[in-house]
Amino acid sequence: MPRTTPRRRRGFTLIELLVVIAIIAVLIALLLPAVQAAREAARRAQCTNNLKQLALAAMNYESSSACYPGGSYSNFNGGKYPENHSCFVRMLPFTEQSGMYNAVNFSLNSGNYENLTICGVRLGILTCPSEPLFAPSVISSSTPNANFNEVNISGLPAGNWLQCFSSYAGCAGTWDFGYNTSYGAAEFAQYNGVIYNDSSVTIAQVTDGTSNTFLFGEHSRFSMQKAGSSYTNSDFSWNSGRFYDTLFSTFYPPNAPTASTGYQYYYGEDASSQHPGGANFAFCDGSVRFIKNTINSWPISGSNKSSYGDFYPDGVTTSKYIWYFGTAVPGIYQRLSTRNGGEILGADQY
Repeated sequence: MPRTTPRRRRGFTLIELLVVIAIIAVLIALLLPAVQAAREAARRAQCTNNLKQLALAAMNYESSSACYPGGSYSNFNGGKYPENHSCFVRMLPFTEQSGMYNAVNFSLNSGNYENLTICGVRLGILTCPSEPLFAPSVISSSTPNANFNEVNISGLPAGNWLQCFSSYAGCAGTWDFGYNTSYGAAEFAQYNGVIYNDSSVTIAQVTDGTSNTFLFGEHSRFSMQKAGSSYTNSDFSWNSGRFYDTLFSTFYPPNAPTASTGYQYYYGEDASSQHPGGANFAFCDGSVRFIKNTINSWPISGSNKSSYGDFYPDGVTTSKYIWYFGTAVPGIYQRLSTRNGGEILGADQY
């Protein structure tokens, strides 16, 4: 019988191997955006759920207390920041955190060291999963004034303490401003939102309709850190009622440009998020909707500037840090933030 020659095993050539690698790379490149989009959709859904739970908690608070929670209730004690515990602290019993609520000493300012117990607790309901800066900051007893959320910290125990933050804020209206003991009825009359300093707004006072009025919105700490390195570690403290910590206004459109382009205004208290194209907002009826960055907003041409170079909306006037409409024409975005502006809005407008 003739001898059979064993068949030589054939391998891949270098060109074939490179073609296979290229095909795999193309498939990965096509698949990766889809995976990232799916993950972002899941994060956005969780963020929507967080705001839904906050809105329901505020509605239950209103039913129990006959008003929505205030942005803070003043307890001026010699510090330069008289704003006190945030609306989220007041809502703790309605977010299944009664134990934490009982640990708060409401007779003291939110910045007193006796209230350090709750500062370092990170609440999932206040954390947007798309927010990169959710880890707590360290409050150092050696430099407390530089990074604590309030001022009255005399007697702060030695050691390092933690401060956690919020990805959400209550809607103060078209603008907000820091509390001052000299303010009177004329100044507070300019507040036109639902949650602001010393507010006691009832659901009956939301005459624009609960389905057309913002209650909470996203407030991205990461966006503010990018806007300016001067923002301290304490900004956006979840338990602080300072107007740039847990309140937002519609003075600027959502996700407004950074300070370098003239959009500064008090620590960037505009609504912002890490979701592409816009931000989530909870309304007074408990619904949550995604508002695009391109929503109709009042014009800001750059002709109306402060002495610091900040851009103000065209026609808006100010006196002693209190804002007035002047000749400004509010856009759809601003109208959604007011509780009693008398505007007629349809869902198709946003």
